[in-house]
Amino acid sequence: MDIKFVPQDQIDKVKWNSCIHYASNGNIFGYMWYLDHVAKDWDALVEGDYESVLPLVWRNHWLGGKELYQPGLMRELGVYSNNVLSQKRVEAFLDAIPSEYRSVQITLNEQNVQLDENKYDLSLRTNYQILLAQPYEKISSAYSPAIQKQLAKTAKHTLVPTTSLKPETIADFYRKYSSNRKQLDRHFHALQRIMYNVLHRGWGFASGLLDEQGELLACNFFIYSHKKAISLVPLQSQKGAERGALAYLMDLFIRNHADRPMILDLNTKEENELGIALGAQANEYYHLQRKPEGVLGRWGIVGLKPT
Repeated sequence: MDIKFVPQDQIDKVKWNSCIHYASNGNIFGYMWYLDHVAKDWDALVEGDYESVLPLVWRNHWLGGKELYQPGLMRELGVYSNNVLSQKRVEAFLDAIPSEYRSVQITLNEQNVQLDENKYDLSLRTNYQILLAQPYEKISSAYSPAIQKQLAKTAKHTLVPTTSLKPETIADFYRKYSSNRKQLDRHFHALQRIMYNVLHRGWGFASGLLDEQGELLACNFFIYSHKKAISLVPLQSQKGAERGALAYLMDLFIRNHADRPMILDLNTKEENELGIALGAQANEYYHLQRKPEGVLGRWGIVGLKPT
């Protein structure tokens, strides 16, 4: 298998994006423009003439050298391929990661196959998805009593849907109400870049709910890619929560997209209360790590199995 290392400035943009677009496991996170706007520094491993690719997002390691990591707003990456995504192919890419990356902390996409659990240090992440290619009545019948109760709240209030929110408005709402305080400032700017690029390409839209006075109670941004609609930033204020605003916002999206051949991807990495309440299917995927050489061996704690 011909796998070579390609520095970021030497990557063929057209061939890279073509691989992501036509890959059986392609997703929005793999496109070059998305990587450039979310990950400052990244290189790649490329098989053949861009038949398969693996983005290597890196930063400087505190012990010296570089480390691979998973940026925020980028749930998963891994190997993308126009060929059969076999265990042999995925492991060949992982074994080809240069040793200059002292530490590896990356998340493989959901379609990356099961790996040798005795060879890699692995843990599981969980994403939630809803198949929209069915009637709304069938989808909503899986809603939990908690969601039904929240939707009942909305009937008592005037909630005005809007799709005219600017990226700055959503980013400001994110800064105010996001629970992810550690990377708040970094996400604030990256989030706007993502949304503007998506809007420019016509690949998604903003969605929000206003009260009678025009105050924003809940918002989200949806991205269409590879027969999926990705929920990027589902947020609500305290006032919005009291009125069931986020549940109503998600229900509106589901109602308007039911019977369409796509999946609503809730874009999660752990057990998710909203996903469970909406009756979404849980899908597991791998997070992989490698400790620096000389600490715990090339692939960390050998023999650790997913839990």
